[in-house]
Formats: sequence, C-alpha cells, structure tokens
Amino acid sequence: MIYATSGATCSSTGTIAPPSRSRDSVLRGTAGDSRWTSAPAGTRSRIGPSAAPAMIVTRCPAAIHSAARRSAVASVPPALKSWRRMAIDFKVTGTLLTAAGMKVAIFLPSLAGGGAERIALFVTERLRAAGIDAQLVVAKAEGALADAPVFASHGVDLKAPNEMLSARALLRYVDRERPDLVFAFVHSAKMMAGIVKKWRPDIRLAISVHNALEVPRRARFWPRALFGHAPERWLYRDVMAAHAVSRDLAAQVVRQFALPPERVHTIYNPLPDRPVANAIEAAHAPFFARPVIVNAGRMVPQKDQAALIRAFHAAGLAGRATLLILGEGPLRPALEAQIRDLGIADSVKMPGFVADVRPYMARAAGFVLSSRNEGFGLVLAEALSMGCPVAAFDCPSGPRELLADGRLGELIAAGDESRLAQAMVRMADGTAQRPSRAAVEAHLRQFAPDTIADQYVALVRSLAPGRALA
Repeated sequence: MIYATSGATCSSTGTIAPPSRSRDSVLRGTAGDSRWTSAPAGTRSRIGPSAAPAMIVTRCPAAIHSAARRSAVASVPPALKSWRRMAIDFKVTGTLLTAAGMKVAIFLPSLAGGGAERIALFVTERLRAAGIDAQLVVAKAEGALADAPVFASHGVDLKAPNEMLSARALLRYVDRERPDLVFAFVHSAKMMAGIVKKWRPDIRLAISVHNALEVPRRARFWPRALFGHAPERWLYRDVMAAHAVSRDLAAQVVRQFALPPERVHTIYNPLPDRPVANAIEAAHAPFFARPVIVNAGRMVPQKDQAALIRAFHAAGLAGRATLLILGEGPLRPALEAQIRDLGIADSVKMPGFVADVRPYMARAAGFVLSSRNEGFGLVLAEALSMGCPVAAFDCPSGPRELLADGRLGELIAAGDESRLAQAMVRMADGTAQRPSRAAVEAHLRQFAPDTIADQYVALVRSLAPGRALA
C-alpha cells in the first residue's frame, strides 16, 4: 500500500510518519474528476488499492509523480515511477485505477437456505471474481448452505451464541480485520452491524433489504410490531448505502428508514447461474401422474401455504391434481395437520427442501405464490424461465415487477383465495395464461447473473474509502 502526505515519510509498506507542519495536506482523487483536492492536515489518505476506484489519473506512474509534486505533496516515493511497482499495487485499466485490494465483509446471521443467504453467497463469489477481497462472515456457521464452497474457502465463523447476540463478535472481527466495507444481509445481521457502527463510527456499512417493510401490524415480528421502524432509523442513519431487491421495496426503505433516495439502490435478485438439474428426484416422479401445481418456499407465516392449501381444497382439485409444496420450516406440523383435517393427504405433497426447483417447474401445470408479502419472489422468474404458467398474490413487493404488471402471469388481489382457486383450476385444465417465449426472454434479461453481478460490483466499488456520504 502506498500513502502520500506532504511533510511525511511514505513507503510502499503502508507505514507513514505524522506530518510536521499544520499546513500539510493530503492528495486525494475524486470519482469522475481529474482534479486533485486537499484534505485536512494529518489525514491519512491511501493512494493504493482501496482508494483506487475513487481516483482518475493520468496515463502513467511518472505523470502521477509529477502531478503529486505540483500539488505540493512533498514526499512521493520514487517507486511510483516504476510501472512494475504500480503493477503490484494496482490493477490498471486505461486511466481508471480499480480497487483490486478493497476488503469487504459480507455479513450474515447464519447459512440458512433462504433467498437472502443465497444472494450473499453469489455476491461474495462475484466480488472475488472482480478482484475484490470479499469474505463471507457469519454469526454462526449453521444451516442448509453451511457446506457452500465459497464459505469453505473464504468464510469466517464468528461462533456467536446466536444471531441476535453477535454484535460483540462482529466488533472483534472488525477491529482485527479492518474491512473497508461491511455489507450486511438479513434483518438480524443488519441490526447487529448497525450496533457495531455505533461503537465504531468510522466503519463503512451497507445494508441489503430483502423483505417488505410495510406489512400489517399483525404480520410483524413482535419487536417491529411494538416499536415500528424507529430502532432501524436510528441504527441505519449513517449507512453508506441501502440495497433493495425491487423498486417498490426501495421506496419503502426511503420511507421507513428515512434515508436519502440517493443512498438507496435497487438491484434485482439474479436467476440461478448454475445449470438446471437434469431431472427431479426419483422418489418424486410418481407425483406427476396427475397435473402438478408447485409452490416453493420456507414454511413460515409470510409464505402463507395455509391459504394455498385452503384454496386447493376449495377448488375441488383433490384427486384431479397434485399440490406440491417444496421447502421446510417451522410451520410444517401445522400444515400437515391442516392437510389431514381437510382429508386431502393423497393430493397435497410436501417432500421437503430441494436444491433446484426448476426441473419441477418444467414439468408442472403451474406455479403458485401465495405469500402475504415478499421482498422480490425470485421463484416467479425461475418459473417463467422454465415456461411454467404462474399465478401470484399481488402482495408487496416484487410480484408485480416480476410479472410485468400481470402481462406474464396472473396477479391476484392479496388474500383472495377464491380467485386463487380459480387460477389453479385453469392450470390443472391446461387453460392457464402462457405468455410468448420471446416476451419472457426479453423480460428476464434484466435478471441475468452477469448483469446483476456487474451492478453489485459497481455498487461496492462506489463505496470504497475516499467516497463521501451522500
């Protein structure tokens, strides 16, 4: 790492002596601007990998050296004149220096198999592929994704007693590793990271929001039902950026967290970047003897599979079709009891979690999403990609954007079980809406993994040290 400050002694090892005069200034670059500006005396400003994305420079190291001297930076190491030295410290593309050495901590409470956790793994992999030193930091390394290769190679287990008591463990990690950015996913991780930022105001924090914020009070977790979003507004006041997975959710973040709109960024979830599995599991093949209607998601109140089961029963589809619910969760016993009480156990199957739902969608008569609220609902895009007819409650937020305002699938007023039942009958009969393949492919391009990865990389680089808070 190379530092430069007038009146100080610099070296390529990252050591620096204090400036000797109060009028000393520091050389700093500004994104998209070739001007050199001064920072307050005594500031330690990096002219190395972590600051690189904020610097637009002239074409060669010798010119950097000359420009620095003209800007009254008295001590610039002669090594800057050497292209070999620069090649060690920087990744150079044209005249833009990128942050090859930026260190980012992607923070999660656990490695549960939810959508936010999968996206965090994806972001970690793609940041590393872009030359950013990303680590996957988890409060406790447990869950369905605990054996993910990226965690095995670039993961840190804080071994916290539980996710809501992980703030001190995260603080120790931050003090030890000094990441340039902490990027927190999932509600409990964001709260813990927000607490750590109160203890260490100098850390740079970004948060990722994946679930709707504006939901009925009865559907909220009890602390949020009691206090609303006031604790989050206080904790997230100074975050560098908030990321939301849909435009509607981004608007909710602005309203509920009282953040300036320019600090809130929308990046959709990507379609899976792995090949589609060749086939469904052999034990599940008999389900497809009749038309199959698929639902996939955790068995939690938010996903409301109970409403889906009631609608399936009301539609009179037992014996004519199979409702296949893929996933696991704490509501499994209650859902199993509901199915028994309705006498439809032969027609409603819940085989558990499957790693790839797309082969099931490819063979299904339709896919149904009965959620009370979503952040995004990527399974709808996955179903569309497999040519599967789709129906979804028009809940906040995501389904309307994913289904192009209803042009690519049926949007049903949230909670309208009668219309949901009618939609399932059309699926079982083979008369459900099927958009053109060309329209679906054009719509899904915005969810391509490479497109989404580029947006995450650009966002993280925009938050590199040297960037100001909006």
